[in-house]
Amino acid sequence: MTELIRAAAAPEPTLGGTLTPPEITPELAERSVARLTRVPLGYTSGTCNPALGDVDGDGLDEIAVPFNRGEEDVVALLRGDGSVVWEITDAPFYHAAYGDDHLYANSHWHYRGRHRHLLTEMVDVDGDGALEVVVGLGPIHVLDAATGALKRSVDLHGLAMIWTLANLRPGPPVIVAAVDHHRERGSVVAVDGMGEILWQHETLGQSFEDFMFAGDLTGDGVDEIAFSMRIGERFEVRDAAGEVLWHKHVPSEIGEDTHVDCVLIGEFQPGGRQLVTSTGGCMFDADGNLLWTLRDRIEHGQHLLHVDASGRDEPLIYLNSKTERYAWGINPRGDIEWEQRNFSRRPDGRITLTSACDLISWSAPGASEIVQAEILIPERRDALPVAPGTPMTLYLTVLDVAGREVAKLPCEDVLEPGFNGPMCAVAGHLTTRDRQDIVVLTHNSGDLLIFSPTWG
Repeated sequence: MTELIRAAAAPEPTLGGTLTPPEITPELAERSVARLTRVPLGYTSGTCNPALGDVDGDGLDEIAVPFNRGEEDVVALLRGDGSVVWEITDAPFYHAAYGDDHLYANSHWHYRGRHRHLLTEMVDVDGDGALEVVVGLGPIHVLDAATGALKRSVDLHGLAMIWTLANLRPGPPVIVAAVDHHRERGSVVAVDGMGEILWQHETLGQSFEDFMFAGDLTGDGVDEIAFSMRIGERFEVRDAAGEVLWHKHVPSEIGEDTHVDCVLIGEFQPGGRQLVTSTGGCMFDADGNLLWTLRDRIEHGQHLLHVDASGRDEPLIYLNSKTERYAWGINPRGDIEWEQRNFSRRPDGRITLTSACDLISWSAPGASEIVQAEILIPERRDALPVAPGTPMTLYLTVLDVAGREVAKLPCEDVLEPGFNGPMCAVAGHLTTRDRQDIVVLTHNSGDLLIFSPTWG
């Protein structure tokens, strides 16, 4: 189903008056028009991490998305018009493969979780010249992106709580995963696209937090790996061989949290490469020395984007705060250049800004912009202002590199206890080659939404 949507100036409060929408001026409302394609997936639980890539070579991206439909595990590939290229049910996720999903109840990894970290990538992982969809929690499956055929499954003998693709050697990227084996300790393992284990190292703890990140921090042409462990509240950076380069105790050395939600690795300052953490708003050099921190200003820094924009002589670091509902533009020296707070509000403060954000070219070809989604989390089941299943509206905000609002796009879900609204906001060329669309999976309605630009 395709429809034209727009944000209204001075919108009325919704959800019984407990949700205050952001201010939308007439000028902003005029720009906030999009074509919305709604694809009902009918899932029980989706994922925060769909993957985009041009599978058929037509210059437009397809969307690979894993989800559960009741007890059935599904991976699907869709076009930007919402049509399904293929759908398979023979790549079982963790709960179906090992049968002990009860160990992860109420976590990001449970197969009925409302905010599920079921990771997906689209890349040529085995060097055959064609894209594969890499998906799973353990086992990790490698699918032919064109047909959905299962090429191989990599059994890591436990829950691959976090994993990433890393350039650890010449050739295709390598899958690096942190695995809970249900023993006293877990492991970090590197495995190539053919399923061969390259190295495996035992870790201090078996519980890993949220995401793993890869990037060339030392400048030697291969990637380092960064991730957090719940045990010891420890953040580690490891080299391409899996050995620890340096580590930090998160609460005392980074920020007031148990883990680091997001990491950027790149050349932000001249003369070297640096690592930036969302938690604490810290920048470290390649040896782990702290260059600057904003921990006295940040409450639960959640996600980072590395913005390279024309007209700027240095990159911009975008950082959002989960609990304070604001976003910052920060320069490489740690100076805050702008702050944006025009997001929806609730009296109990449970509108959050999470990893549902991305870099996007929305308003014009080649524009450097940021799309940020909002998520609503009622404090308690009995705090729901209206009956579960009631339609509710949050907003996608598009910002330029100066923090100015380009667009406000209404995004509808149905209200339930727990997470509500977008699980993700991923940019890709789905309907046009010059500007980008936004892919959203909703927490509760079971819909995949594609927002396409009409303004500019």
